[in-house]
Parts: sequence; structure tokens; C-alpha cells
Amino acid sequence: MSCAAAFSLLVTLAASVTPAASQGAGDAAVLRAFLTSLPPVSQRVLLPSWNATTTNTSDTGPSHCAFLGVQCTATGAVAAVNLSGQGLSGELAASAPRLCALRALATLDLSLNSFTGAVPAALAACSELATLELSNNSLSGAIPPEVAALPGLAYLSLSGNGLSGPVPEFPLHCRLQYLSLYGNQITGELPWSLGNCDNLTVLFLSSNKIGGTLPDFFGSLTKLQKLFLNSNLFTGELPESIGELGNLENFVASMNGFNGSIPESIGRCGSLTTLRLHNNQFTGTIPAVISNLSRLQWLTIKDTFVTGEIPPEIGKCQELVILDLQNNNLTGVIPPEIAELKKLQWLSLYRNMLHGPVPAALWQMPQLERLALYNNSLSGEIPAEINHMSSLRDLLLAFNSFTGELPQDLGLNTTHGLVWVDVMGNHFHGKIPPGLCTGGQLAILDLALNRFSGSIPSEIIKCQSLWRARLGNNMFNGSLPSDLGINTGWSYVELGGNQFEGKIPSVLGSWQNLTVLDLSRNSFSGPIPPELGALTLLGNLNLSSNKLSGPIPHELGNCRRLVRLDLQNNLLNGTIPAEIISLSSLQHLVLSGNKLSGEIPDAFTSTQGLLELQLGSNSLEGAIPWSLGKLQFTLRS
Repeated sequence: MSCAAAFSLLVTLAASVTPAASQGAGDAAVLRAFLTSLPPVSQRVLLPSWNATTTNTSDTGPSHCAFLGVQCTATGAVAAVNLSGQGLSGELAASAPRLCALRALATLDLSLNSFTGAVPAALAACSELATLELSNNSLSGAIPPEVAALPGLAYLSLSGNGLSGPVPEFPLHCRLQYLSLYGNQITGELPWSLGNCDNLTVLFLSSNKIGGTLPDFFGSLTKLQKLFLNSNLFTGELPESIGELGNLENFVASMNGFNGSIPESIGRCGSLTTLRLHNNQFTGTIPAVISNLSRLQWLTIKDTFVTGEIPPEIGKCQELVILDLQNNNLTGVIPPEIAELKKLQWLSLYRNMLHGPVPAALWQMPQLERLALYNNSLSGEIPAEINHMSSLRDLLLAFNSFTGELPQDLGLNTTHGLVWVDVMGNHFHGKIPPGLCTGGQLAILDLALNRFSGSIPSEIIKCQSLWRARLGNNMFNGSLPSDLGINTGWSYVELGGNQFEGKIPSVLGSWQNLTVLDLSRNSFSGPIPPELGALTLLGNLNLSSNKLSGPIPHELGNCRRLVRLDLQNNLLNGTIPAEIISLSSLQHLVLSGNKLSGEIPDAFTSTQGLLELQLGSNSLEGAIPWSLGKLQFTLRS
């Protein structure tokens, strides 16, 4: 090779290699400057990786390209800095803008750290930035419009901070595809210029204080796939242009002040899988055009003021998994077409004005996990076919007009076991089905205010998963078995207003999680078990209107969290234990209608919040205690 040819080759190599090496050295210096701008504790996080020699190159490029979170182009220029979740802190404005000297920087991700201060307007100098991810820090102040105006910005996430002020204006040729601002304190109204972002596919604005009416600009945002407006202060009607969003998959506008009717145009959003409009002030009826949403899986229109009947056309939404229309003003009957929803797992229609019997086919939906129909005017009996509901977990039928008996094999055929059974306030009679706890998942059993009779099945009493049992105001009878055993699960036991008799089992004192024990208005006799004093979590003990006798056990003074103690209308005698009088948490002490004697103990304390004291119809004597005179409460004879 001639000297001229060799020189020519060297010039060519220099032209292709020297700029990359120069760029690498410059970017390494920029990264170092960013590192030194961080607080020492954050520097120590990055130093093990960022302490490499920055001038050496290798087959894989300059060594700074191996720094934690750094990605380079083929020429060694830094294209991305991703330090998400590295525990970094400090003022963002003191560090992040230094990275704008990286001329090829397209991605900056500092999310899930502890940066503070404002989003620096100086980030607008990152002219090639396409992705800016600063979510889940402790940033504050307003969003600088200079950042929103970055010409190539496609992804902007500032969610989970403490940002305030309005949503900034957007440029005429906005290229944003992803905008996430949820979980801040942003105020004001949405700017019309957001409609310039016609490439937008994701818009997260949830959990802010954005108000006003929703701009009618959705005809320009036809690429939107996810629209989350929930938990804001929006008012007015949903614009008709919502119907232009044919690609929209998730629309969540709950927890606002939207009013008026749900627009008919919603039926043109044929890609919707999630539609959540709950906790607004919508009126009018549920549009039948919802039946056009063939992909819909989740429909929630609860806690509004919608009226009219449930449209039977809803049965055409064959992909529905969740249908939640609770707490509205819906009338009429439950349409039998709902039973045609073969994938439905959650049906919640409670707190409406529905009437009539439940469609027979609805009791035979094997995939249904939650059936919530309480607080309506529904009637009829629960058929034996309910055992076809093999996936059922929650059966909530309270405060209707159901009659008949609960099928005795209820719960035996469920795959995972019942969790919550609430049939309070109906006209049921007969015995408790013994298999309700089959599967060991039953947590809540509410049967109060019916006409159930017989004894409580031992399978229920020994159900370890059960924590709340409300069986009051029925016709249960017999005695509570003395071999109840230790049940550490039960927390809330309400058996008042029945026909139980016999002694209160002392083993109840071993049910350590009890917070409420109500055995009132029965025919229990004998002494109050002193073992109840071991219930250190007990807050409410009501044994009133029984035939209990003997002294009040002083061990009840060990129930340090007792707020209400009601022993009225029994045959108790002896003196009032001072240990009970001095309970600092006690607010209601009702001992009237017994045979108590002696003086009222002078044991009230100035730290007590006593609100009610009933001691009448006893044989107490002596002076009113001096400590009692210092308390403000309601004294009843």
C-alpha cells in the first residue's frame, strides 16, 4: 500500500472514530456532573457503577455506557438514563437539567425516587427528549409549560407527586402519546389545547382537583385507548364527542360531579372493556345502546341518580364480568336477560327500588361469585337450585321481603366456600343450614331480624374463619353448648332477642378476639362467668334483659377497652365493683333494674369519657360519689 493510500485510510478512520470518542468523553463528563450534583447519600448509590474509567473504550463502546441505568447509541452517545427506584433524593432542579447536555438524550426516567422541589423548566433544553418519567417522587409546584411544549415529547409521566396549579397548555403540533398526571393536586380546567395531541392513546388524570366541564375535543383524540378522569371535580355533562372514541378500551370517570344523562353516543365506543361512571350525579335512564358494547367486561354505574328500569338489552354484553348498578333509583324487576351473561362473576344491584321475584335462571349461574341484592323490595323464596351456583362467595339479600327457608344444603356445593352471607331483615324461617362454613372461608354471617328457629349448628359455632355472627331478633332457642371450644376467630357475636336459656358458657372467655358480645333479651340464667374478664379486646358487652343472678364479677375490670357495659333488667346482687367504675374507656354503664346494693364506689376518674350512667331500680344507698360530680354525662334513674 502506498503512503498516500495509507494516509487516505487513516483520515477516513479518524473521521469515523474520533467524533464518537469525543462524544463519549463529553457524555461521561456530563454524567459525572450529574452524579456530583446529588446529595452524598445518593452518590453512594451510583458510585459502585459510575466510578469506572470514562476514557477507555472497548468492543462494546465507551465504559460510561456500562454505567447503571445508562444506554448508548452505536456511537457511544447517551440516549437513555433510567434510574428508576434507586433511592435517589435531592432537589430535582439542582441535578436533572445537567443531563440536557447529553445531546442524544431521548429517555429520562427518574421515577420511584425521593426527588423534591419543582419540575425544572430547564428540562426544556433536552431538545431530543421523547420520554420523561418523573412519577412517584415528592415534587411540587406547577407543571412548566416549557416541558409540555418539548417538540418531540411522546411520553410524559408526572403522577404520584404533589404537583399543583393547572394542566399546562400544549403546542399546536403536540406529539404526546402517553400523558399521566394522576395522584397530584392539580387544579383548574382542562385546556382545549389538549385536543392538539391527536396521537394520544393514554390519558391518566385521576385523583387531582381538576374541575369545570369536560372540553368537547374528543373528536380530535380518536386514538385514545385509556381515559381515566376519576376522583376529580369535573361537572356538567359528558360531551357527545365521547362517541368518537372508537378505540377507547378503558373509560373511568367516577367520583366526580358529572350530571345530566349518560350520552347515547357511548354506544359507539365499540372497543370498551371497562366503563366506570359511579359516584356522579347522572340522571335519566341507563341507555339501552350499552348493548352495542360487545367487548364490555366491567360496567359500574353505582351511587348516581339514574332512574327507570335496568335495560334488558344489557344481556347482550356477553363478555361482562362485573355489573354494578347499586345505590341508584332503579325500579321494575330484575331482567331475566342478566342470567344470559355466562361470564358474569359480580352482580351488585343493592339499594334500589327493584321488586318482584328474582328470575329463576339467575339462581343457577355457576360462575357468579357475588350476588348483592339487599335493600330492595324483592320477594319470593330461595330455590334449591341455588346450589348450582358453585362459585358463590357472597350472598347478600338483606332487607327485602324474601320468605321461606334457606335450602339446608346451602354452601355444600361451592367450590371455594361461602365468605359472606347476609339475609338480615327478611321473612325467612326454619333452621340455619349447617353447611354454610363448608370450605372454611365463612367470615360474616348476618341472619338477624328474621324468624329462624332451632339451635345454632355446632358446625357454625366452631367455624374458625367466622368473625362476625349477627343472629339477633329471631326465634332461636335452647342453650349454648358448654363445649364450644376455643374459637380465636370470632370478633362480633350478636345473639340478642332470641329464646336462649341456660348458663352463659365460661369458655366464651377464651374467645380472645371478641370485641362485641350481645346476649341480651334472652332467658340466660346463673352467674356472669368471671372468665369474660379475660376478653381484653372487648368493647361492648350487653347481657341485659335476662335472668342472670349473683354479683357482677370484678374481673370485668380487666376489660380495659370496654366502652359499653349493659347489664340492666337482670337479678344481679351485691355491690358495684370499683374496678368497673374506674375503667377509663367506659362511656355507657347501664346497671338499672337489678338488686344491687351498697354504695356507688367513689372510683370515677377525670380521664373518663362517661356519657351515660343508669343505676336506677336497685337498692343502692349512700351519698353520690364526689368523683362522679366532676364528670359530665347523662344520668338516668
